[in-house]
Amino acid sequence: MRLLISLLAVSLFSPLAFAEGIDLAPGLEIRQIADDDLVPDCTAITADSAGNVIASGRGYIRLLVDRDADGLFDDYTTILEGPSHGAHGLCVDGAALYFVGDNGVWETIDTDGDGLYDSDPTRVLEIKTGGEHDAHAIRKGPDGFWYLIAGNGTKGMFELQNVDSTAVGRPRAGAIWRISPDWSQREVWAHGFRNAYDFDFAPDHAIDTFDSDGERDASLPWYRPTRVFRVRRGDHAGWVTRSWKRPDVDPQMPQVLAELGRGSPTGVLRYRHRRLPARFHQGVFVLDWTFGRIAFVSDDGDAEIVASPSGTTGFAVTDIDSLPDGRLVISVGGRRSRGGLYVIDAQQPGTNVEFSNAINAETWSGAVSPDSRDKTVRSITDLRSRDSITIDHAAAAHAVRILRQSDAEDNALVDAAILLIESVGGLGEGDPKDARGKQQVAAVFDGYRSPLRPKLRDEVRREATDALVQILKSNPADVVADEAVRALAVIEPESKEAFDAIAADMDRIANPIAKLHRLIALARLPLARSDEMTTQVASAMLEIPLQVHEQNLNVDRNWTPRLGELFLALERRDSLLPSRLVAMPEFGHAAHLVWTERMDPENLERARRKYLLKSRDEPIEPVIARFIALGNDAVPRSDIRKWLADRATRPSAWLAIANHPGDSDIEELQKAAISVDPTVRDAARKALEKLGADIPEPIANSESIRRWLDKVDKISVMEGDADRGKLLFEVRQCNKCHDGGKALGPPLAGISKRFSTADLFRATVDPNHTISDRYRAKQVLTAEGKLVIGMMIYQSVDGITLLTANATT
Repeated sequence: MRLLISLLAVSLFSPLAFAEGIDLAPGLEIRQIADDDLVPDCTAITADSAGNVIASGRGYIRLLVDRDADGLFDDYTTILEGPSHGAHGLCVDGAALYFVGDNGVWETIDTDGDGLYDSDPTRVLEIKTGGEHDAHAIRKGPDGFWYLIAGNGTKGMFELQNVDSTAVGRPRAGAIWRISPDWSQREVWAHGFRNAYDFDFAPDHAIDTFDSDGERDASLPWYRPTRVFRVRRGDHAGWVTRSWKRPDVDPQMPQVLAELGRGSPTGVLRYRHRRLPARFHQGVFVLDWTFGRIAFVSDDGDAEIVASPSGTTGFAVTDIDSLPDGRLVISVGGRRSRGGLYVIDAQQPGTNVEFSNAINAETWSGAVSPDSRDKTVRSITDLRSRDSITIDHAAAAHAVRILRQSDAEDNALVDAAILLIESVGGLGEGDPKDARGKQQVAAVFDGYRSPLRPKLRDEVRREATDALVQILKSNPADVVADEAVRALAVIEPESKEAFDAIAADMDRIANPIAKLHRLIALARLPLARSDEMTTQVASAMLEIPLQVHEQNLNVDRNWTPRLGELFLALERRDSLLPSRLVAMPEFGHAAHLVWTERMDPENLERARRKYLLKSRDEPIEPVIARFIALGNDAVPRSDIRKWLADRATRPSAWLAIANHPGDSDIEELQKAAISVDPTVRDAARKALEKLGADIPEPIANSESIRRWLDKVDKISVMEGDADRGKLLFEVRQCNKCHDGGKALGPPLAGISKRFSTADLFRATVDPNHTISDRYRAKQVLTAEGKLVIGMMIYQSVDGITLLTANATT
């Protein structure tokens, strides 16, 4: 069997039609070699030394076969009916196949050498899997040890660490594990990742990986983009809490080879062949699921997009491997989307030298590189590795001495500011019992507050404050200013000079995210505000979100709650701030609504009245209309009539009517009662109940549907033919949505026990009558005029992924 499959693999990639809808880098070609019928929702692949391809998805691990040698996979042999969620890692080691899934790392053996792994799987390591932030890829290292990567949702995994000496004493977030060949000794090799799915071995005792961004924190100061890291033993990749990620300048961060913006990292592969063009010979391929991109990052840090979809084509890449001849195999799938396999080759293949730049035990090991770091960095590492958090006055004094040096280099100043922060307890989640008040414990301050109240000696605090203020006044590099501002926020000086220095630096810079960083720091300073200081803060609060809007910067779901927490903290420092904010002439843009979320009722209604007055001079934005409509005050009927005339503001008009209904509003409220907006629908129904009016049910627009519904009494007593119904269910392709595989529609097993015959008949002939929000289709009109309809399986601030009824992504 193994010989047969190997021979087929040689002829597997004969000339095929190029894959449509995928843009490719110069010198390369791409072809599709398997589709969703063979590898549905494919999550992981691997190729063995003979070129056999193994793929996994939800509920299967399969060995793929090209039986007619036409260059396409047309069949498969089942290795395992599992894991339930699909393997997130596959690795062949001799006669053994290892896979990550079903809460563990499992081993199955090819017992007779026929290319099939036919022994019952044995779990060699128990670890949480299945979630998108759990355990993922596994590889055998050049040193003979196993390496496993797991995301920051892998609960309880650090209890597995059992070596006597480890480079990571207090591991956190996602981690790379180093595990002995017999699986008995386990060490956290590096940590602090968000959710890196895959990795590969790089030169100089390092591992290359591709980590996720903090997508929900877009445009907040601690947002970090997707990054390709070169990691060494003991490195911390920055994740501390959900609202605090260390910057790239932190001395414990891995080397950043490239920043690739937004995305969802999946596969990682270092290329060890000569077949592809020379520019791909020294570096790493990385995959991004969200945007369907394959990028190549050279060892010098140069990045190139290798493949990406065009138009609305789906190319949700999940894994990558290389064949013995140097070609690349790519899988697509994830979140029940369309599965498939592609091969990338050179248009003019070079002579392949197998493993020409292979990393072996002689050139790579898991040992720590020689430590040439200075005293400051060693002190930071020592403070972070302690079992308990304490104030270290000696470390603080050492940091201050460096900060006061007029000739100190930028990196020394940054390290000194970080050491000062670590000397008073570091950064992270606040203590709910913190005497500084619940507002200062909010997540927005995770990167600006020590868990301890920094009880520094008065002299050290004064010297540190003076040194940091002088740094800010010296027009420093942005990275130095950022950490100086952070250090002032952490040591909390009751200093007007510190406030003025941060505020002046906030005026100096143009980037709204950097301005927000400074505004957050100002909220940490415990001193009384003068009228001038109130105005400075209010002006910044209006300027920052407006600049974010004008510069088309994305914000995601954490933007409003974090700024709401900031608003409460600023208000705690200055009770006059909310009224000053609303009274300022500039207040009234839609971007300023972010500050109204936590306003007191009096200022909230003042804000609504001001928005209403401003809206009469120009067309009102839907978000402003909704904000006004949700208020306690009745909206004038003249405004409601204008809103009703515009489809975009009509739901807000209905909300305004529902809050203050009258008998003359019944007709509009009945329209609102069948709205797709649940808030509008619920408000309208309550208003109709209050008025004693009828609440309408959705009525089909189709006369044909209405005629069918008139026959429900006669049809409900008839008997059907289940076999013919089953055939019709398949022929009409109802099973495409309702078989439970793609989840485009609800599974129908046992449905007759949950619904009456009349209800089932209504759902059959009028499926739009009642649709669960989970299964509601999204209709999108693209900029090119193409209409796309499907169920949304992923949404971010800069794109959505739809799955259509024919399994196209």
